[in-house]
Amino acid sequence: MESPEDLVKVGRALANPLRVRILLMLALEPTFIQDIAQRLHIPYALAHMHLKILEEAGLIEGSYVVEEKPRPHLRKVYRVRDFRLVIDRQLLERLAESLG
Repeated sequence: MESPEDLVKVGRALANPLRVRILLMLALEPTFIQDIAQRLHIPYALAHMHLKILEEAGLIEGSYVVEEKPRPHLRKVYRVRDFRLVIDRQLLERLAESLG
């Protein structure tokens, strides 16, 4: 974490129980937006919004793959990024010093 804003992004991403469920789902296997929406019984747009927040926080990443059937098209698959999250006094002091 390089800035207080980074801490806020991660905190915001993990503050929503649905996003935590999505993160746990992706920890088991890379998944498409449509599959996440179906498994959690939520609209596609809501799944997309939550994935975007997790991605902006650096917790997940998406990449495009070509699906051949029923016709060739691109789909974005999401996976958990390799990360370690430790929020301790040392990190907070370092971030506080960056405020000037």
